[in-house]
Amino acid sequence: MIAVPLPFVVALVLGIYALRLGTRWRLDRRVRRPVIFALACAILLVAVGLRWQFDIAFFRFLLPVLASVLPVISWICFASFDPPLLTWRRVVTHGFFTALILLCSLTWDYWHPPIDFLLCAQFAVYGLLLLRRAGAGDRFYGDINIGEIGSARRIVAAAGGVLILSALVDAGIALDFAWQNGLHVREIVASGNAVMLAFCVFLIVRLGRHVAPAPAYGEPIEAEQKTPSRSQHSVPPGTSVNLENAASDRDIAAAIDQLMQTRKLYRDPALTLDRLSRRAIIPARDISLAINRFYGRNISCIINEYRIAEATQLLADTDKTVTDIQFDCGFQTKSNFNREFRRVTGMSPRDYRNRNANQPGTFMTPFNAVPETQEFVG
Repeated sequence: MIAVPLPFVVALVLGIYALRLGTRWRLDRRVRRPVIFALACAILLVAVGLRWQFDIAFFRFLLPVLASVLPVISWICFASFDPPLLTWRRVVTHGFFTALILLCSLTWDYWHPPIDFLLCAQFAVYGLLLLRRAGAGDRFYGDINIGEIGSARRIVAAAGGVLILSALVDAGIALDFAWQNGLHVREIVASGNAVMLAFCVFLIVRLGRHVAPAPAYGEPIEAEQKTPSRSQHSVPPGTSVNLENAASDRDIAAAIDQLMQTRKLYRDPALTLDRLSRRAIIPARDISLAINRFYGRNISCIINEYRIAEATQLLADTDKTVTDIQFDCGFQTKSNFNREFRRVTGMSPRDYRNRNANQPGTFMTPFNAVPETQEFVG
């Protein structure tokens, strides 16, 4: 029976996944991140397999160069979910280290530069940067479904963890060569690859799940109004905002509340911060900062609270099933609905229905629940 090395098997699986997802490349630009990341992982895995199967000089030269590209691609795919993917600034900034590794590989025979430790440092730095980005503001997740921003943060954190784990594996390989002449290097590579490949598959599949589908309500993205600059604030009619100065947090929260109550945008499971920004005609960054300061919670929590507000009303006033209510209010998964419902109400949907069966339901939005005397602090 023919034995196929593990890196080749996983590279084949990732390649098939990337090709299948790539069929939407021209239709939806948001699939490009998981496709690029999957292909990058597949190519690197093939190089790893060839390096340790055949130990040819060319593969020894090629592997560190390809490896130095993966942290860059990970940063491009996970640090921000907003287009564009590539800019000249990104190429110059992040391509410097890859060029350095290429130069070291080309001149290896002359001065034996510490390529392994340089790669360890690169993977560790990018991993720490991704962990830091995981806790950054919601504006970095503008193209992700608002209700799934929390999950997207976990994906970014996992991506950073993968890079740090890879740095540790590379450090183990380098130390084994330095102290044991590579006696245990195959075991280190095999065990490290097994763990990292599992993480990579998880990241790619989850990233594909969190790519936002086409706009809801029958409106193409191009038909929505362009988001103005920070100096061009505007809000829907009926909301009082001073256009000469930056809109206050309460004004922005009121504008978002008006959109939620009149247009029921929270019902759209594909709602993203970018789409909300276009509907409100307020920059996404301003929305994110204002919501965080005004409510003390992020935009993902607030949108889910609008959904739960309607869910509580439907549970009290209708005989709809919990599952139907879940989908009507914009939740895509039962687990997320139950988790958010318990966070907001302190009980399960069925318990809430049983306790409020004989009482008329009310639509209490997060904005209405905030005391009028609340003042901006920050």
